[in-house]
Amino acid sequence: MNTYNFKTYNELFSHISSNYDNKYFLNYLSNGKYQNISTSDFKNKIICLSLALKDLGIQKGDTVGIFANSSPFWLIFDFAIHEVGAISVPIFANISTINLNFEISDSKMKYMFIDSQERLKDIEIENSHLIFITHNFCIKESNFYNFDEILVIGKQICDASGFTSHVSDENEVFTIVYTSGNTGTPKGVMLTHKNIVSQLLDINTLINLEEKEIALSLLPLAHIFERTVMSYYLSRGISIYFVDDITNVSNLLKIVKPTIMTAVPRLLEKIFNKIKSSISQKPLISKIIASLAFKYALHHDLDKNSFLFKIYDKIVYSKLRDIFGSRLERLISGGAPLSKEIAQFFVNIGVPVYQGYGLTEFSPVISTNYPNANKVGSCGKVIPSAQIKINENKELLVRGPSLMAGYLNQDELTHKTIDKEGWLHTGDNAILDEDGYLYITSRAKEIFKTSTGEYVNAVSIEQKLSKNRYIEFAVVISQNRKYTTALLFVDKEKYEIAKKSNTTLNIEEYYNKSDIIKNISDYIKSVNKDLNEWEKIVDFKIITNDISIEGGELTPSMKICRNKIEEKYDSFINSMY
Repeated sequence: MNTYNFKTYNELFSHISSNYDNKYFLNYLSNGKYQNISTSDFKNKIICLSLALKDLGIQKGDTVGIFANSSPFWLIFDFAIHEVGAISVPIFANISTINLNFEISDSKMKYMFIDSQERLKDIEIENSHLIFITHNFCIKESNFYNFDEILVIGKQICDASGFTSHVSDENEVFTIVYTSGNTGTPKGVMLTHKNIVSQLLDINTLINLEEKEIALSLLPLAHIFERTVMSYYLSRGISIYFVDDITNVSNLLKIVKPTIMTAVPRLLEKIFNKIKSSISQKPLISKIIASLAFKYALHHDLDKNSFLFKIYDKIVYSKLRDIFGSRLERLISGGAPLSKEIAQFFVNIGVPVYQGYGLTEFSPVISTNYPNANKVGSCGKVIPSAQIKINENKELLVRGPSLMAGYLNQDELTHKTIDKEGWLHTGDNAILDEDGYLYITSRAKEIFKTSTGEYVNAVSIEQKLSKNRYIEFAVVISQNRKYTTALLFVDKEKYEIAKKSNTTLNIEEYYNKSDIIKNISDYIKSVNKDLNEWEKIVDFKIITNDISIEGGELTPSMKICRNKIEEKYDSFINSMY
């Protein structure tokens, strides 16, 4: 086992270069086939690229954007930036135009790695000073340089002068990660080398992957969750395969057959609902068996040694595991809460789901479940280097080496978020059980007060509403209102299936059919039974319009942007009061 003796990202690069010889280190799709980059190729490309970036004028402390889809080249560019001593600023590939330009300006970005010529038009004139390093396209202008071309220049410099790795201090800021901004303007979170490395040390203590593992990466590297996990994969020298398109995941799972992957709850929810709905389409006998097996897999105290389980496993569960490639050993869920029901289902069918909890401000993992310590429904145990406490208001506070250096250009907000004793105020209410497992009971920013003074936990209700087969997203409305209502965004996949079955109705007509309206109404009544009187959904509106990241209704990590949605659908909301 290779020792972890690195303290900075630059030392991590040396660690990878010195300890591993993996032909299939990083793998990406080109013309439908996977191409591989070995650890040796990875090292050489980073060395050449960093020398070329220096030659272009990038200096220590410069901010450099990475505006690209996740790929090995994203990672190579990221490491090259830090070999120069510059600061990387990851940008979601599907970011809204307004947030894109805000992040460029706020970070005082000087250079940008970009892989989409189409997105260049979204960069406003005041940000046209940028120097671009392009990938997958070429533009013959003075402020544009092609990735492959400057690699050649870097190789020439290396041959002539050699290469000396940059020496960074562990307390230096190495990246600025902007939060999703679901309730307002994105905040630039400044993370140091120490912040990320402390996470890697903790993860390695809890998981300790072997080189033979195979990872599938489908989440954006601009998200700190995927980036930190990816840094850990790199530190262990395992093989990593990238997804080219989220719509291609099901196919690639069967090709790659990963042993480990990360996912957001929304993906698992979609797979769960697809499994559930597919049962009704089976022949009678198969439908009965599948339905019974499905219900059995929801039990929290399921006996895997029982004869019944073994029958269901052979006939049903083994086929469901094939969806994930048949050899998945660890599925790490993060970025948002995952319902206990869905987590229990996957664990019971033999797809081990490990849920965690974190914040960008903590690099991000605060707690996680892991092998031999997995309590379904919890956020796991607090990572070894972190300290937590729950104050008198039941708010979770955390501190430790993973804690951010602060918010960029926002000292006042930094001091408001981190108190004088170094505790980060998460804004989330939590409890800790007798076994040391953490539970987030509510998110303070998403608990709203009605005009009568009662509090409504919007997220909890939205999760329940979204379990209806016709609903993709639910947005609960209650802030300063006399009662609670909901905007229900439809599942367009259902309509597409209906169209294939020769429906002549448009989407608006389809979702206003009496049987669908009744189904949704009855479902809401069942949800209301478990809610306080002031939380009950009194009225709802079905929305058939697109809900998207580009439109500003969703964050890049697929969380709803309440302010934007309430503003956009103000007339719908007012009609319910």
